[in-house]
Amino acid sequence: MKNFFLALLFPVLVSCSEKTHEKQSEAYIPELVITDSLVIDHLTELGMIDVKEDHSEFLFYDFKTNELIRVDKSGEILVKVNRSEDGKDSYKTQYFITANYKGENEIIIITHAGAFIYDLDFNLLEEKKIQFDLVTRRIGGSRAALTHKDFFYTFSLEKSAAPEVLKSKDFSNSYSFMSVRDLNTLEILRSDLIPAESQMAISPGKYNNLDPIVKIVNDEMFVLFPNSPEMYVYTFPGLILQRSWALNPGDSYRQILPTRDDTSFEGFLNALASSEYTDFAFSNDYLLTQFVGFAPQQEVDKLPREFIGGPEFMGLVNKYKSKYNYQIFKGEEKLWQGAWDVNLGSVRDVLYSNAKPGEDPEAIEKEVQTIYFYELK
Repeated sequence: MKNFFLALLFPVLVSCSEKTHEKQSEAYIPELVITDSLVIDHLTELGMIDVKEDHSEFLFYDFKTNELIRVDKSGEILVKVNRSEDGKDSYKTQYFITANYKGENEIIIITHAGAFIYDLDFNLLEEKKIQFDLVTRRIGGSRAALTHKDFFYTFSLEKSAAPEVLKSKDFSNSYSFMSVRDLNTLEILRSDLIPAESQMAISPGKYNNLDPIVKIVNDEMFVLFPNSPEMYVYTFPGLILQRSWALNPGDSYRQILPTRDDTSFEGFLNALASSEYTDFAFSNDYLLTQFVGFAPQQEVDKLPREFIGGPEFMGLVNKYKSKYNYQIFKGEEKLWQGAWDVNLGSVRDVLYSNAKPGEDPEAIEKEVQTIYFYELK
């Protein structure tokens, strides 16, 4: 990685420290700081898909060129390949759902066609038919699967159970979607329903985004459902729920309801008029969560119903859901909630952005891609 000559840690100024109605903690509130950067000699923007568990290298994907790119921690491109096209090493479809490092020397890619095991040069070692589908609306780095040592977490539905589950009115709590599998055989070792205290169990049905954000730390799995403002902690790989706590997002958050009509655009409209947790990460003994706000119901009700995704719809998305609300916790105590002038992502607790605070990453065309790494200090 390239260290800033500022390696004294560049402080990120809070642009809009929104106060919640509850009293803010009097404990020390850490600053968000840039600690490092990664400069990659690549023309178009990259999506970070995975990070080796020891943080020694990164896996990126170019959604424009369909290239998978391995980059070491100095920014050097180790491999750049397109495996979506025809050929003996192809994963037989244009897009994959997830791609993860598998141990030290392999990468596993899950598509609708199956599981594909590659070496680090993306030579295909093994192709497996799978008896499950990941329950997610995302492609190219979905959060519905995560490797950890010899285990494979999935938020998934066995193909044999799909016909019955998909027609259930209580879809969200009608099946044990959360599973821990053997990473080599992909067989289920443990599975569980979503927590009974979660909003999706209290108000069961179909949700646009049901798959939770998951982080595995030592022998615990932390689970945050996008539509339920609580953190759940399970044993791993035992998948036994140990504890949970409320994140208390306050008036900045509006709870979503399940979709009643699968044939309409109700799910997208509900999501627009509601909040959603998008990520969380641990940084130096602090927990950072982030969620998007919501468009006022009266503005959503005025949208044309015959076409979702048009300029009116996207205008509300850009106005109300393009910036994150952040929360900082120490243990289960919320220290702060507010906004920063930067949108963060995280993979395996690596906090990053393709911009510094206040920068518009799309303002100018770049000949290299710079990834900035952040920590709470």
